[in-house]
Amino acid sequence: MTDPQSFASPSLADALRAVADTIRVADFEAARAHAESAIARGLVHPAFHSARALWFERQGRDSDALASFQQARMLAPKDARLMNAIGLCFIRLWRMNDAVALFDEAIRIEPANSVTHQRRALALAFAGKAAESETAYRRAVQLDPHNAEALGSLAAIAARNGHAQPARQYAERALRTDADNGTARAALALVDLAAGDAQAAERHCLRVLENPQTVRHGKAVAFGLLGDALDAQDRTAEAFEAYTKSNGEHQKLHAPRFTGVASASDAIGAAITILEHAPPQLFDRLSRNQAAHDDAPRHVFLLGFHRSGTTLLGQALGSHPDIATLEEHDCLAGPSSRYLTSAEGIARLSALNGSELAETRADYWRQVRDHRIDPDRQIVVDKHPFHTIKLPLIHKLFPQARIVFALRDPRDVVLSCFRRHFDVDIVKFEFLSLENAARLYDLVMRVSALCRERLALTVFEHRHESLVADFDAQMQSVCAFLGVPWHQSMRNFAANAQGLDRRSLSAAQLQRGINGDGIGQWQRYRRELAPVLPRLEPWVGRFGYDPA
Repeated sequence: MTDPQSFASPSLADALRAVADTIRVADFEAARAHAESAIARGLVHPAFHSARALWFERQGRDSDALASFQQARMLAPKDARLMNAIGLCFIRLWRMNDAVALFDEAIRIEPANSVTHQRRALALAFAGKAAESETAYRRAVQLDPHNAEALGSLAAIAARNGHAQPARQYAERALRTDADNGTARAALALVDLAAGDAQAAERHCLRVLENPQTVRHGKAVAFGLLGDALDAQDRTAEAFEAYTKSNGEHQKLHAPRFTGVASASDAIGAAITILEHAPPQLFDRLSRNQAAHDDAPRHVFLLGFHRSGTTLLGQALGSHPDIATLEEHDCLAGPSSRYLTSAEGIARLSALNGSELAETRADYWRQVRDHRIDPDRQIVVDKHPFHTIKLPLIHKLFPQARIVFALRDPRDVVLSCFRRHFDVDIVKFEFLSLENAARLYDLVMRVSALCRERLALTVFEHRHESLVADFDAQMQSVCAFLGVPWHQSMRNFAANAQGLDRRSLSAAQLQRGINGDGIGQWQRYRRELAPVLPRLEPWVGRFGYDPA
């Protein structure tokens, strides 16, 4: 390593050469030292700030890396490579809109840069824009047929869609360029798992994890798929360890996003305290029938908890010609923040009437229509399991709405939340810990029980296990509750699941149709679940599941 103080001369050329040489051999600490020495001697060049940024990146200090890259860009505002580097920092800091905007600017400067298109696709994927992301990946491959990361990502998309042959073709193309491409190997693991070859999937995952270049999101994905491969071989203790490592990587990746933000559990716990201490007249006012004449004639909320079968039921209902399912779009976000976050807000909600009430309802229906659903022509099923915590708001705004409450064995629910793959948000961040997942489940069920006890709700308890055992009979019962005739088109829910977001685990499972693979899975992980079983036990009994 060259001593940064031993330059033959303080010239800019010598300093740049020293930085470049150390970066070339991946000695980023030495590169940073050379860069800081040059800056201290008054030398000015974007490469010095970039070298510092590269070192910060490898320390996991993404905010510092971003600041250094931005200092470099002040000296070279049209440098597309710097824009790419800053865009990657935005991705790691979960600033996806900023990342996409910067990649767009870089593409205007260098429209044929395949890497920029590939990184733009990555940001779009994390932002939940799956179709736009796939288009951007395809553009990257058009510009460079050997872009291994773009090819690997197209393989992963095809694998999630259940398209094994193109997934393998894309993955093999990626691996011919980069034999260690983790995205391509993860796609092959998915294909092998779907084909029942868990050992081959395990080998792909281990290859990814043995690569020292695999970091962050790549590690999280590989450990998660390894867990699935081990689970398929009935090696449950090893599988649980892999799921735990996957979640640990996700925690490290996403924790900075939620620093200083109240956890979902803490927020719900505070709401429960407010509701438990609220005077009876508050609930009387919440239940007062103030239905507006322009309400949809039949309106349903499909609630419960994540991984309780709400996606399956929502798709089956949405296959009925007289029903439209709104898939987890939060049309209640505004009033929730106004009325459900404090005791004063809940008191305002209970007294809500007149024009404010009418406008709040009207805004909800405007958003529903924005999703191409016409409440004047079809029953609207607003499917959002976590909106269970919004029952006071739902009942105040729509006292005539019906509630379908999805149930599944609480132990299967919590295990599934812990070991399956989600796009992490403030709620699903809780699922990365088994204890937090169980605590959150308990709190949501407490909200449900409290509201069902004190509000005049019209509720149908839908049991996932019953639907799996006898689809037609259970759907006939749900239809009777909703006041519509059973329709055989509901059996076609698997075909209709093609339109769901393919990053969703539930969507991928729905394509395979009805199966009972997830029922009773908790028993295989009884030892691992032991610390949380006491918290779940009251709900197991309350919902009528076998305590054994």
